[in-house]
Amino acid sequence: MMNHQKNTMSEKPVIAVTGGGQGIGRAILLYFTERGYNAAVLDMNLETAAAVAEECKARGADAIAVECNVTDSASVNAAYDQIGGYFGGRLDVQVNNAGVFRRERVEDATDDVTDLLIDVNLRGPVYTSRAAIKIMKEQGHGSIINAHSILGQFPDFGLGVYSATKAGLFALTRVLAAECAPYGIRVNGYAPSVTDTPMVHHIIEERPEAKLDQIPMREFGTPDQIAKICWFFASDLCEYTTGINVPCDGGTWDVQRPFMAWKAAGKL
Repeated sequence: MMNHQKNTMSEKPVIAVTGGGQGIGRAILLYFTERGYNAAVLDMNLETAAAVAEECKARGADAIAVECNVTDSASVNAAYDQIGGYFGGRLDVQVNNAGVFRRERVEDATDDVTDLLIDVNLRGPVYTSRAAIKIMKEQGHGSIINAHSILGQFPDFGLGVYSATKAGLFALTRVLAAECAPYGIRVNGYAPSVTDTPMVHHIIEERPEAKLDQIPMREFGTPDQIAKICWFFASDLCEYTTGINVPCDGGTWDVQRPFMAWKAAGKL
């Protein structure tokens, strides 16, 4: 873990993103730092976190890279002590982005896979939210944003454990929204479907047409589109909104056969 000395109150708002070393997490950090935020890049891989922190700095931000294992409460507490200390007790936006994806039938899911999914996708947001709330309560405001999934609402074969963790995270979002409201902290979440990131790129490569047939807008999501949802949650545009889930999925599974609309329009 890098040692950062600064401890004066940040003049700019501060965003912290778990899993910030690549994919959606990186896109969120770059989107926010381009618009005036300072940043804490949290990741298990300190090297990739440091690379993203440098990208944030190139956009005019004060940014730090923090090694953090979201499944370990001691690691999380140390990371947020470091963030709070460096930015002078300021943390405006917390994005619980870190997540893992595994496809296995419940009867085949090993203890290791089950533990991994629960620990990263559900236990992690509990730990990081708890640490972020400690800072946000002192300043009297904040926005916590959770990475839900369309599969938390519409489970698929072989994704029982994964879907359960994402459904549980949505329940956590709603409860946290109520618990945090007295302190000026809002809690919301976004639910992507197939977004072009390293975690699911194999799906896009192996069966693009089959997946596109499920999406009315007939295109895969991008990390920047998720970043825009997070910007909305963090902004005054969302000042009276908490405890909700916003899909960012191109309308996936809105109807049983969305591709038929394209055929009817003569575009497929």
